[in-house]
Amino acid sequence: MDREKEEGFLPGSWAVSNLELRLKDGAHRCEGRVEVKHQGEWGTVDHGYWRVKDASVVCRQLECGAAIGFPGRAYFGPGLGPIWLLHTSCEGTESTVSDCRHSDIRDYRNDSYSHDRDAGVVCSGKSCLIWQGSSSRKSLCLITRMTQDYGFRTCLGEGSV
Repeated sequence: MDREKEEGFLPGSWAVSNLELRLKDGAHRCEGRVEVKHQGEWGTVDHGYWRVKDASVVCRQLECGAAIGFPGRAYFGPGLGPIWLLHTSCEGTESTVSDCRHSDIRDYRNDSYSHDRDAGVVCSGKSCLIWQGSSSRKSLCLITRMTQDYGFRTCLGEGSV
């Protein structure tokens, strides 16, 4: 039996209508436990086969920059409700998680899975350039990661303006 059949991936045409996603219980909107909305109810994703390629697609879909982490084991706390996805298999180039191969969407709590295995994502956040410094000496900085105080910056260089 091949890996996809063994792990319960949907065969052939695996894309479903766009799955609505959100990240919960992180420090900002671009990090947290991955949650999927199905039939009007939010549920989680099991971390079993969760990789940086899957996290990259989540960050892209949510317009949150690049994936810089993909913690499992309910790093952002256990979710509530269904565990909608057991497996995902993204190439990392898809626009949405709906474009990735994934397990059937159903509640896996009935199969003895629990929320202590919920997948998480840490995205870089939207990047933007800002000028900082005095009027005689300014530097161009790139905000590469959103934090609660938006304080993390990487300076790209300095020059007189």
